[in-house]
Amino acid sequence: MKSFIILPALASLATAHYDLVFPEWRGDSFADGASQWIYPCANITQEKSNRTLWPLDGGAVNIHMHHHWTYYAINIGIGTLEPAFTATLTPELHNTTGNGTLCIPKLSVPAGLAKEGDNATLQVVTFDSFGSALYNCADITFSSKAVDPTDCKTDGVKDVIVGAEAAKTSTDTANTTDAAPTPSQSTGGAAASFGGAGAGVVAAVAVGLALMV
Repeated sequence: MKSFIILPALASLATAHYDLVFPEWRGDSFADGASQWIYPCANITQEKSNRTLWPLDGGAVNIHMHHHWTYYAINIGIGTLEPAFTATLTPELHNTTGNGTLCIPKLSVPAGLAKEGDNATLQVVTFDSFGSALYNCADITFSSKAVDPTDCKTDGVKDVIVGAEAAKTSTDTANTTDAAPTPSQSTGGAAASFGGAGAGVVAAVAVGLALMV
Protein backbone atom coordinates (compact mmCIF):
# COMPACT_ATOMS: atom_id res chain seq x y z
CA MET A 1 0.00 0.00 0.00
CA LYS A 2 1.31 3.45 -0.88
CA SER A 3 1.58 6.10 1.78
CA PHE A 4 3.00 9.59 2.17
CA ILE A 5 5.99 10.34 4.35
CA ILE A 6 7.67 13.63 5.20
CA LEU A 7 11.46 13.70 5.29
CA PRO A 8 12.79 16.26 7.84
CA ALA A 9 16.01 18.14 7.16
CA LEU A 10 19.14 17.71 9.25
CA ALA A 11 20.40 20.75 11.15
CA SER A 12 23.66 22.38 10.12
CA LEU A 13 25.56 25.51 11.01
CA ALA A 14 26.20 26.12 7.31
CA THR A 15 22.86 27.88 6.75
CA ALA A 16 21.95 31.24 8.27
CA HIS A 17 18.51 32.46 9.30
CA TYR A 18 16.22 34.79 7.36
CA ASP A 19 13.06 36.92 7.70
CA LEU A 20 9.88 36.40 5.70
CA VAL A 21 8.66 39.96 5.09
CA PHE A 22 5.74 39.41 2.69
CA PRO A 23 3.33 37.73 2.90
CA GLU A 24 3.46 38.38 6.63
CA TRP A 25 4.95 35.36 8.34
CA ARG A 26 2.80 33.23 10.62
CA GLY A 27 4.83 34.37 13.60
CA ASP A 28 8.28 35.51 14.67
CA SER A 29 10.50 32.46 14.18
CA PHE A 30 13.20 34.10 16.33
CA ALA A 31 10.90 34.15 19.39
CA ASP A 32 11.23 31.80 22.35
CA GLY A 33 9.91 28.33 21.54
CA ALA A 34 10.28 28.84 17.79
CA SER A 35 13.13 27.61 15.61
CA GLN A 36 13.63 27.86 11.87
CA TRP A 37 15.28 24.43 12.00
CA ILE A 38 11.92 22.79 12.80
CA TYR A 39 9.82 21.42 9.92
CA PRO A 40 7.38 22.46 8.59
CA CYS A 41 6.80 25.99 9.96
CA ALA A 42 9.50 26.74 12.56
CA ASN A 43 7.37 25.30 15.39
CA ILE A 44 4.81 28.11 15.01
CA THR A 45 1.21 26.93 15.04
CA GLN A 46 -1.86 28.60 13.57
CA GLU A 47 -3.47 29.38 16.94
CA LYS A 48 -2.89 33.12 16.49
CA SER A 49 -2.29 33.11 12.76
CA ASN A 50 -2.69 36.18 10.59
CA ARG A 51 -3.70 35.85 6.94
CA THR A 52 -2.57 37.95 4.00
CA LEU A 53 -4.74 38.40 0.91
CA TRP A 54 -2.91 37.00 -2.13
CA PRO A 55 -3.90 37.25 -5.84
CA LEU A 56 -5.73 34.31 -7.40
CA ASP A 57 -2.98 33.69 -9.96
CA GLY A 58 -0.12 34.21 -7.51
CA GLY A 59 1.68 37.17 -5.99
CA ALA A 60 4.83 38.63 -4.50
CA VAL A 61 7.17 37.16 -1.89
CA ASN A 62 9.72 39.31 -0.04
CA ILE A 63 12.56 37.70 1.96
CA HIS A 64 15.37 39.30 3.98
CA MET A 65 18.45 37.08 3.59
CA HIS A 66 21.07 36.90 6.37
CA HIS A 67 23.63 34.68 4.64
CA HIS A 68 26.10 35.26 1.81
CA TRP A 69 24.58 32.40 -0.23
CA THR A 70 21.73 29.92 -0.07
CA TYR A 71 19.38 27.85 -2.19
CA TYR A 72 15.67 28.48 -1.70
CA ALA A 73 12.31 26.93 -2.54
CA ILE A 74 8.71 28.04 -1.98
CA ASN A 75 5.95 25.46 -1.53
CA ILE A 76 2.19 25.75 -1.11
CA GLY A 77 -0.51 23.78 0.67
CA ILE A 78 -4.21 24.43 0.09
CA GLY A 79 -6.39 24.38 3.19
CA THR A 80 -7.06 26.22 6.44
CA LEU A 81 -5.45 24.19 9.21
CA GLU A 82 -1.86 22.98 8.69
CA PRO A 83 -2.32 21.85 5.06
CA ALA A 84 0.13 19.42 3.47
CA PHE A 85 2.64 21.05 1.13
CA THR A 86 1.94 19.20 -2.09
CA ALA A 87 3.08 21.68 -4.77
CA THR A 88 6.09 23.91 -5.35
CA LEU A 89 5.96 27.42 -6.82
CA THR A 90 9.68 27.30 -7.65
CA PRO A 91 10.24 24.22 -9.85
CA GLU A 92 13.77 25.35 -10.82
CA LEU A 93 16.68 25.32 -8.37
CA HIS A 94 17.37 28.90 -7.19
CA ASN A 95 20.62 30.18 -5.70
CA THR A 96 20.94 33.59 -4.03
CA THR A 97 24.16 35.39 -3.16
CA GLY A 98 24.54 38.46 -0.97
CA ASN A 99 23.04 39.70 2.30
CA GLY A 100 19.95 41.83 1.73
CA THR A 101 16.36 41.73 0.56
CA LEU A 102 15.05 39.48 -2.20
CA CYS A 103 11.79 40.52 -3.87
CA ILE A 104 10.08 37.95 -6.08
CA PRO A 105 7.46 40.15 -7.78
CA LYS A 106 5.29 37.31 -9.07
CA LEU A 107 5.10 33.63 -8.16
CA SER A 108 2.53 32.02 -10.42
CA VAL A 109 0.01 29.54 -9.02
CA PRO A 110 -0.91 26.58 -11.26
CA ALA A 111 -4.27 27.06 -12.96
CA GLY A 112 -7.13 25.47 -11.06
CA LEU A 113 -5.18 25.06 -7.82
CA ALA A 114 -7.12 27.71 -5.89
CA LYS A 115 -10.28 29.77 -6.14
CA GLU A 116 -11.68 32.94 -4.55
CA GLY A 117 -11.71 32.68 -0.76
CA ASP A 118 -9.53 29.57 -0.48
CA ASN A 119 -7.10 29.53 2.42
CA ALA A 120 -3.56 28.26 1.95
CA THR A 121 -0.10 28.30 3.49
CA LEU A 122 3.16 29.25 1.79
CA GLN A 123 6.28 27.49 3.06
CA VAL A 124 9.59 29.24 2.36
CA VAL A 125 12.65 27.00 2.67
CA THR A 126 16.31 27.99 2.48
CA PHE A 127 18.88 25.21 2.32
CA ASP A 128 22.52 24.45 1.66
CA SER A 129 24.22 21.97 -0.68
CA PHE A 130 23.94 19.18 1.92
CA GLY A 131 20.15 19.52 2.34
CA SER A 132 20.20 21.25 5.74
CA ALA A 133 17.16 23.52 5.75
CA LEU A 134 15.41 26.40 7.52
CA TYR A 135 11.65 26.98 7.40
CA ASN A 136 9.16 29.85 7.64
CA CYS A 137 5.46 29.91 6.75
CA ALA A 138 2.89 32.52 5.78
CA ASP A 139 -0.86 31.91 5.83
CA ILE A 140 -2.80 33.46 2.94
CA THR A 141 -6.30 33.78 1.52
CA PHE A 142 -6.73 33.91 -2.26
CA SER A 143 -8.67 37.02 -3.23
CA SER A 144 -9.39 39.11 -6.32
CA LYS A 145 -9.04 42.15 -4.01
CA ALA A 146 -5.44 41.35 -3.05
CA VAL A 147 -2.86 44.08 -3.66
CA ASP A 148 0.87 43.41 -3.97
CA PRO A 149 3.18 45.46 -1.72
CA THR A 150 4.50 48.72 -3.17
CA ASP A 151 7.81 48.50 -1.29
CA CYS A 152 8.89 45.05 -2.55
CA LYS A 153 12.32 45.44 -4.13
CA THR A 154 15.54 43.46 -4.34
CA ASP A 155 18.48 45.11 -2.61
CA GLY A 156 21.92 43.52 -2.24
CA VAL A 157 20.89 40.04 -3.43
CA LYS A 158 21.45 38.23 -6.72
CA ASP A 159 18.95 35.47 -7.58
CA VAL A 160 20.03 32.92 -10.18
CA ILE A 161 18.30 29.85 -11.58
CA VAL A 162 21.05 27.25 -11.31
CA GLY A 163 22.21 26.26 -14.78
CA ALA A 164 20.72 29.34 -16.46
CA GLU A 165 22.97 31.89 -18.15
CA ALA A 166 21.34 35.00 -16.70
CA ALA A 167 20.22 36.08 -13.24
CA LYS A 168 16.52 36.73 -12.63
CA THR A 169 17.16 39.74 -10.40
CA SER A 170 20.33 41.54 -9.42
CA THR A 171 21.29 44.74 -7.64
CA ASP A 172 24.80 43.95 -6.45
CA THR A 173 27.36 41.67 -8.07
CA ALA A 174 28.17 38.91 -5.60
CA ASN A 175 31.63 37.40 -5.28
CA THR A 176 31.44 34.18 -7.27
CA THR A 177 33.75 32.43 -4.82
CA ASP A 178 31.00 32.76 -2.19
CA ALA A 179 28.30 31.25 -4.40
CA ALA A 180 26.79 27.82 -3.80
CA PRO A 181 28.21 24.97 -5.88
CA THR A 182 26.18 24.38 -9.02
CA PRO A 183 25.30 21.06 -10.65
CA SER A 184 28.00 21.66 -13.27
CA GLN A 185 30.72 21.84 -10.62
CA SER A 186 32.25 18.51 -9.64
CA THR A 187 32.38 18.39 -5.84
CA GLY A 188 32.52 14.63 -5.40
CA GLY A 189 29.27 14.51 -3.41
CA ALA A 190 25.77 13.73 -4.63
CA ALA A 191 24.25 16.25 -2.22
CA ALA A 192 26.44 19.11 -3.40
CA SER A 193 26.11 18.40 -7.11
CA PHE A 194 22.45 17.34 -7.05
CA GLY A 195 23.38 14.41 -9.26
CA GLY A 196 23.01 10.67 -8.87
CA ALA A 197 20.40 8.55 -7.13
CA GLY A 198 20.62 10.47 -3.85
CA ALA A 199 19.94 13.87 -5.40
CA GLY A 200 16.14 13.55 -5.39
CA VAL A 201 16.15 12.57 -1.73
CA VAL A 202 18.38 15.51 -0.81
CA ALA A 203 16.13 17.92 -2.69
CA ALA A 204 13.01 16.46 -1.08
CA VAL A 205 14.55 16.74 2.38
CA ALA A 206 15.37 20.38 1.71
CA VAL A 207 12.07 21.56 0.31
CA GLY A 208 9.89 19.47 2.61
CA LEU A 209 7.44 18.11 0.06
CA ALA A 210 5.57 14.85 0.58
CA LEU A 211 7.00 11.82 -1.22
CA MET A 212 4.99 8.78 -2.29
CA VAL A 213 6.62 5.48 -1.39
